[in-house]
Amino acid sequence: MNSLERSWKNGLFKPILFCLFFITSLILFTLPANKVPSVYWLEIPNFDKIIHAGIFAALCISAYLWLSHFYPKSEKKIAIIIVLVMAAYGVAIEFIQVTFIEGRSFEELDIAADFTGCIIFLLCRPLLKLF
Repeated sequence: MNSLERSWKNGLFKPILFCLFFITSLILFTLPANKVPSVYWLEIPNFDKIIHAGIFAALCISAYLWLSHFYPKSEKKIAIIIVLVMAAYGVAIEFIQVTFIEGRSFEELDIAADFTGCIIFLLCRPLLKLF
């Protein structure tokens, strides 16, 4: 087992992974509308909802890998708490966007997509126990 594998098994990289996902999501969700990159495949209707779901699935998964590593006996409670906290984060981001971010608006479909990402995490949870 090399040092990278040992670090993963010891849980060293798991909080770093979550923090990177969280900071990246916060930056992306708080960009002014005119700073959001324009890429041709992003012009597909509602493609941003897929991105929202993916980001929230990644946030939930990385938080779960981190926290369940240190509290394995509470992994079900951890999963529920993660979903609740991430759902609240999704709602908060929408309020932040409409209130403070130029050109951004409150979208209920974004919240639904965020919650869909949380559900994807719950469906993947049995596989995550292997990590």
